[in-house]
Amino acid sequence: MNEPDNPQEETADDATSAGDIIAASAIPQDALAAKLEALLFVHSKPVSARRLAELCDIASVIPVKQALEFLGRRYDQSGSAFSLQNLAQGYLLTTRPEHDDLLKKLVREREAQKLSPATLEALAIIAYKQPISRTELENIRGAGVDHLVRNLLDRGLVKVGDRDAGKPGAPALYVTTAEFLRAFGLRSLSELPTQADLSAGESDAGEAEVEQAEADSPEQDE
Repeated sequence: MNEPDNPQEETADDATSAGDIIAASAIPQDALAAKLEALLFVHSKPVSARRLAELCDIASVIPVKQALEFLGRRYDQSGSAFSLQNLAQGYLLTTRPEHDDLLKKLVREREAQKLSPATLEALAIIAYKQPISRTELENIRGAGVDHLVRNLLDRGLVKVGDRDAGKPGAPALYVTTAEFLRAFGLRSLSELPTQADLSAGESDAGEAEVEQAEADSPEQDE
């Protein structure tokens, strides 16, 4: 019988295997999978098995990899929206491609909500007055709009619809885009609130503020 070339290596392998068994039995696989799922959920970049093991206070990566395989199979078999990717840099929790359009809609809505008040004001003017030139937009706002229009162009919310050939330099005329409609949940420009709707909304808000102020004020003795 051939003896191992390096008895120390065999001893080390035995110790590692024993450590893996102990580590694997220290926590149920489904419980470990839940911990790993939570960690991957909050990471936007791949995380290595070694790092995941450290975060879970586990000495070996073996039970971590086993739990990740279990998690990936569970996603696949249950038809989950999530998918576990094993990449060169580590593991990454992603959503399945069939949900891309839905998620893009949410991203667009969030981007629209990030617009500054000044940018929203410029966008509203363009939406209601289109097609409109930059000069006309500045006259209505009473301030410069270069950076505002550039921001809206970069976000794809407005575009150059035409040019005013009747004026020197044929200035660009801006209009809203299909992206604008999607971002604000509109099917067409006809669904934009009318002036009457806006006035009614402002009136209701004012009445609500008055009612709240009266409710908060102490009663006066008659």
